Amino acid sequence: MKRKTIFLSIIAMLITIVACNNQTAKETTTDLSVKDTISDNKIAENTIQVYYFHGSIRCHTCVSVDENTHQYLKDLFPDKMENGEIIFKSINIDENESPDLVEKYQIYGQTLLFINGEKIIDETDDAFKYVITKPEKWKKIIEDVVYSFE
Repeated sequence: MKRKTIFLSIIAMLITIVACNNQTAKETTTDLSVKDTISDNKIAENTIQVYYFHGSIRCHTCVSVDENTHQYLKDLFPDKMENGEIIFKSINIDENESPDLVEKYQIYGQTLLFINGEKIIDETDDAFKYVITKPEKWKKIIEDVVYSFE
């Protein structure tokens, strides 16, 4: 029975990965301000950086993580987003965007990182788990992560 459960779990993971990588690409317009495009080397010490790394071909969940995370940050922390205390940047790793960040954080696929100084919080799993099924829970997780840096 245990082998059957493990086998089914592996199959489910593979289906998710294939579905995520084989969907038709959906164009997204991420509203990045000038502050959002600052290179990693020029960011103030107290700035919270939120990076969403993704490929060119994206499933509905991948796009939702990108759009909803950015929107929730703007909804929850409008002043911090406006004045650059929080920066959100969506990075297409297939198009070699920000190769220094991809190398620095050893990114190989969809990844959502919240970074402040040396503290790095990877919220990829929670993002994919809740962004569609429990968006309010995902919004609360984002809020808690940002407050954890204070």
